[in-house]
Amino acid sequence: MIGPTPLVGARIRRIDAPAADLLAISLSTPSLRSVLLFCFGAARSGVGLVTTRPHGLAASSFVQKLRKELEGGRIVAFEQPSETALGIAIERADETSRLSCDFAAARVHLTRDERLLISFSAGTPRSASSARVHWPDSIESLLTAGPELYADQASESLEQQRSRFDRALRSAQKRLQRRLSALDEDGARAEQAAPLRTRATLLLGQQHKVKRGQSSVQLLDYTRDPPEQLEIALDPTRSLKEQIESWFKQARRYERGAELASQRQNTTHAELERLEQLRTRVTTASAEELIELAGQARTLGVRGALQTLAEQPRGGAAQAARATRKPYREFQAFKARTVLVGKQQADNDTLTREHARPHDLWLHARDVSGAHVVVPLARNEVCPEELLLDAAHLAAHFSSARGEPSVDVSYVAKRYVRKPRGAAPGLVQLEREKVLTLRLEAARLTRLLASERSE
Repeated sequence: MIGPTPLVGARIRRIDAPAADLLAISLSTPSLRSVLLFCFGAARSGVGLVTTRPHGLAASSFVQKLRKELEGGRIVAFEQPSETALGIAIERADETSRLSCDFAAARVHLTRDERLLISFSAGTPRSASSARVHWPDSIESLLTAGPELYADQASESLEQQRSRFDRALRSAQKRLQRRLSALDEDGARAEQAAPLRTRATLLLGQQHKVKRGQSSVQLLDYTRDPPEQLEIALDPTRSLKEQIESWFKQARRYERGAELASQRQNTTHAELERLEQLRTRVTTASAEELIELAGQARTLGVRGALQTLAEQPRGGAAQAARATRKPYREFQAFKARTVLVGKQQADNDTLTREHARPHDLWLHARDVSGAHVVVPLARNEVCPEELLLDAAHLAAHFSSARGEPSVDVSYVAKRYVRKPRGAAPGLVQLEREKVLTLRLEAARLTRLLASERSE
């Protein structure tokens, strides 16, 4: 018989894969509770034993299948199918299964009666010469190897987290670069404001020269020295008054858009600089520092940046964390008032259904996908205009219309929000809807995003 014979007869209490390249099998004997590790890391691979169950990734479908087949069973033998593979035979309900870990192929196989039940990749394949392994004869040898294997794995996991964080930051930078390109186009439209205003002014002062139904007219432009004839194209289907008002309005819109674009460009350049500073710090950050940096990244709208082992709830705390998890983010708005913003589509429904009261104000960017936004109000309270504008800015920012200079935002008392039967997550119907056409104020939005309260 090979392997650590004191573990023969050990019961399998739990199976985990806390990292992509680590399989952890929790065992119990009358005298010892321990965790058998199969590590497929790039720096080091092999088998070891630790006394504390590692925590990390949630159970994948493969891990769940292994649990279904093996948990509650007992180890009846340790095996070595080849120079690069180790295995254990498990007996449960009068059936014997074999779990084999091939360190060269970096794969885990579960067989029964020579029939393959489960097979999945557990890491990066290695050469046979560097993947040779053997079962230690003593528990002491396994206990010596275990902490070293897990330390290597944890270090690799930190590198993976840094890499994931950096990819999220680079993605955010690309998004901001696209925003800058769009803002450049908005600024360029300002050049069209002067010709429009000139055209409208000339028509306003020389209306008597225009006959109904004309498609163009020659007018003398006195703004030039010497004055010149200017041909102006007309829309014969519209009245002269409508065309003049339309050109003045369009000119004002271009000028406001250019002013807003300039403000947003300054804000966007500042955000890009902060993202670059974060990328520099991430390359050498510890696990604890990554968590702090992730909080800073969230204020810049970066998502999916961090899923470190340190952030994962432990044991029963995981269930408590899920039970107490808030489906919304909190921002401090006008006069320190709270505004709630749904985190995800399913969270939107939870926020609206379970947390918003009938008299609270409910907002959403109109005709686009986005977050539900709730402003808690006292009964019979009318939402202050500044608070409404703050909430509308958040509704626009956390929607697919983010970055647009003008966004329509629907708002209504929560009592008039209806969830159709069978509707997709986040989809609702509104009664007594009001619509605010919001022109983005970059300084206001920057203040709001910086006010997010950490959980």
